[in-house]
Amino acid sequence: MEAQNSIIRFYEEATIDYALWSSSFNMHFGYLKQWKDFFSLEKMLNQLSDCVFNKLQISEESQSSVFDLGCGVGAVSRYLAAKYKNVTFKGFTITPWQIAFSEEKDNPENVDLTVGDFTNLPVEANVADGVLNIESACYASGKDKSDLVNEVYRILKPGSKWVVADGFLKTNKKMPFWLNWFYKKNMEGWALDEMAQIKDFLKALEKAGFTNVEAEDVSWRVAPSFLHIPKTVLKFFWKRLTGTDKSPLNRSRILNAIVPLYGMAMGLSRSYFSYYIVTAQKPNK
Repeated sequence: MEAQNSIIRFYEEATIDYALWSSSFNMHFGYLKQWKDFFSLEKMLNQLSDCVFNKLQISEESQSSVFDLGCGVGAVSRYLAAKYKNVTFKGFTITPWQIAFSEEKDNPENVDLTVGDFTNLPVEANVADGVLNIESACYASGKDKSDLVNEVYRILKPGSKWVVADGFLKTNKKMPFWLNWFYKKNMEGWALDEMAQIKDFLKALEKAGFTNVEAEDVSWRVAPSFLHIPKTVLKFFWKRLTGTDKSPLNRSRILNAIVPLYGMAMGLSRSYFSYYIVTAQKPNK
């Protein structure tokens, strides 16, 4: 419970600053499809959402229900819902503040955001036509995130898919001191206990019963969006220095501004970290 409270406090205090990263409050990295899009961060952010949704293989013609777990303020759900009118997007976050904030936005009718723990969702089994986690699965427990894995397996309809986009550890071997320092600072800054380890996560998927498991390393597609981090950090501190941002400054906001720079150092350590899109299917009974 204390871990959850830390996450809630962090996002209550820091979410507002994501406007400097994304005008739509996309709280994740981007996916570069064509080099001409390099300077359009918002486009890259939406392209990651598109990439994840497409892997769900949801029929645009059917009345489907997709669960957005760890939905934040609902940016991904709103973006996708505007494109796919027949799909209902059900978002869950443990942070009530984010739900209240999202209600100030113009949510389409096919978006339903609510408070809920994605390891213990208040829904029946076999109800989701698809599930996505974009940079939120990392908040589940352990290196295998088995509490989340088992819950997603429960709520998915047979034959449906789950897609996860996130950063992963690639090995359990000990990190060099300097890299471990950056890693620990990242975990502290984003109220995380630990990242998932890709091999352990894939084993948990198989143990739960998932089939057709695929893990695609898309680090080089995601890396261009990392290069927008310094500009965002400078915007944060410039607004403070010039007095254009006079809102109360707290530790969470400062860490949220600085920690992405540490993440850039981690991203360069390719033998230890990669960004994956993982797809898994619940078998038909």
